[in-house]
Amino acid sequence: MIVTKNAAELCVLLVGEFYGQLPSRVFSALIYKGRSTIGQIVQHTALPPRAVRHSLATLVQQNAVYHHTEEDSNVTHYEANADVAYNLIRTGKILETVHDCYGHAAKSIVHDILVLGHVKVTDLIETYEEKHGQTNGVNGHAHNGAGHENGDDPFESDDEEVSLSVADRIYKNVGYLLAHDILEVVVPTMFRSPQDDKTTIEQEVMAASFKTGVRGVRQTRDFDNAVHERMVEAHRERVALARSLRQEANNEQEMVKRRKLPNGRASTENSFSNRARELISADPDVIVRVNYEKCLVALRNRKLTAYAEDLIGETTAQVYACLLTTLSQQIGTCKEDPTAPKDAAYDHHRGAVVTTVQVFENLRADIDVSSGLGKTEPGMVDIRFAEKLRKAPPKERKTMILQEGEEWQGSDDEASYDPTEEVGPGANGIRNGHKPADDTKENFDDAGAIRTGRMRQMRQHLLVLAESKQGFVRHCGSQDRGEWTVDFPELLQQLRTMELDILIEETFGRHALRLVRILREKGKVDDKTLPTLALMRKPDVHTKMVEMELAGVLDVQEVPRDNNRAANRTIFFWWFDKDRAFKRALDNTYKSMVRFMQRLEVERQKKKNVLSVTERKDVQGMEEEKLRGDIYNEYRAFLDIEARLLGQLERLDDLVSVFRDY
Repeated sequence: MIVTKNAAELCVLLVGEFYGQLPSRVFSALIYKGRSTIGQIVQHTALPPRAVRHSLATLVQQNAVYHHTEEDSNVTHYEANADVAYNLIRTGKILETVHDCYGHAAKSIVHDILVLGHVKVTDLIETYEEKHGQTNGVNGHAHNGAGHENGDDPFESDDEEVSLSVADRIYKNVGYLLAHDILEVVVPTMFRSPQDDKTTIEQEVMAASFKTGVRGVRQTRDFDNAVHERMVEAHRERVALARSLRQEANNEQEMVKRRKLPNGRASTENSFSNRARELISADPDVIVRVNYEKCLVALRNRKLTAYAEDLIGETTAQVYACLLTTLSQQIGTCKEDPTAPKDAAYDHHRGAVVTTVQVFENLRADIDVSSGLGKTEPGMVDIRFAEKLRKAPPKERKTMILQEGEEWQGSDDEASYDPTEEVGPGANGIRNGHKPADDTKENFDDAGAIRTGRMRQMRQHLLVLAESKQGFVRHCGSQDRGEWTVDFPELLQQLRTMELDILIEETFGRHALRLVRILREKGKVDDKTLPTLALMRKPDVHTKMVEMELAGVLDVQEVPRDNNRAANRTIFFWWFDKDRAFKRALDNTYKSMVRFMQRLEVERQKKKNVLSVTERKDVQGMEEEKLRGDIYNEYRAFLDIEARLLGQLERLDDLVSVFRDY
């Protein structure tokens, strides 16, 4: 994360919102002054050393501050972690995603871990056993227990886990979250900054294998390879437990597919709970925390699903969400980590790939895949083009005008098309709307026929996604009725461009967006040529161009025709820097978020007398009964304002995610 002035101010406000004033002041000193020792922090903040140490303990617990102790001088330096500080604003989204994917109990566990920063699994189990009792919630100690009213307790309301104790439920849910990388095992190197971690590894490699130093190109290459191998090995050791749990979860899924028992789910879940307990309890000091990188992958899937729903349709978007979820099992971060070892199914040339069968196995039964597909007349669909395999991502074109003989997608492989493949893009999944003659000779049972038809219809949605102009999916292989991948960099580049166009149109108007699109396509354009291309009057063009130049969206270059540099002898070239526009839009988004946070604090100060009453323990949860009518109305008005401000913050965070993280 590139920390600008507005980004730093936003991170400081978020730390103050979640952890209080003292940690906020310490974090502010670190993010503005840079890497510091405790003595320097005391000098910058004018706080007593005891308060500084307590604040640092809180921030280190949350991993909002890195620390590194030098072996020679035994001096500890502290450094702000702006990424974790900013991720505090995504707490609600993360909990909502975990609830939708893994259930209410998993959400409760992730919530507690987010509050604590990182926690030992054994301590988490002891806390839940004290809170809910050691047995299950039915007829146990935790019925309508503390902290949950009206029996709204995730460890009591799940009838499918009645036979499991609280400890087994914790092991099962933590095991699933570790297997899906939502949680990660904490190791000491995580408390060091990436630069300190790399420097430490380089020093260890230098002391072990390059005692005389590194000289020449060959030794430099060998040294870099040794450092990279050490980093990969450290990453592999860190995820060893998660890999074992993932293997156990996959084995349980395979067992569910092979045996059809009336109570198969309960038995397999109990089996996974036992295996998770064995693997996790093998090391009683296992500490876990939330893996924000994997959570970002899940949030990116939600954003792309909403994008597909807006442009194509609801049913196709649901199929797309299933494909993204299946694909995410091979993806650990939104931006590729070179130190992370790849999964066995990962293709280094095509990226992460899933098959039609894998997507179908994960498709929810309540999705009606027969809807959302248009019907075509026989012979109206080009089967060869629809089933065409594309081995590489489409190349970015600088012009929207196609040359003769070119295709929009680019980098296609004609030879990879298999004309014998059974599924086509017709209305009912049959070639050119005609059913092959030998299909009538096949005898399927009802279940098999329904499954085949449902898979065929689901595949039509995948083909619609692949044929879309945005390129949501790329059809890259023919194994298991088709292999599919998503070109995230190219797809998200289009999403960023779309979001930037919306901002430009809302800020400067529709005509300004037209001018920006012309400059984006043509490059540098003379100010005399621009009105003709835009079909606009010259004064209107100049007004809009100057307005956008002052806002930092456009740039102008002056090219004099002679040494006099007179205005009438100068050519003015306008041009649009896409990367700079993205950075400017991102920084402006930070500034808007800062203003919303400040406005929220102002509203709280206005209603501090009312809020002080509602914070009393005898009033919490019973505001309507305990408060006087006018006080309660003021409280409700404040809650409405707070909800609006937080909603705007959430929308702005979506922009930050698109421009920076995805």
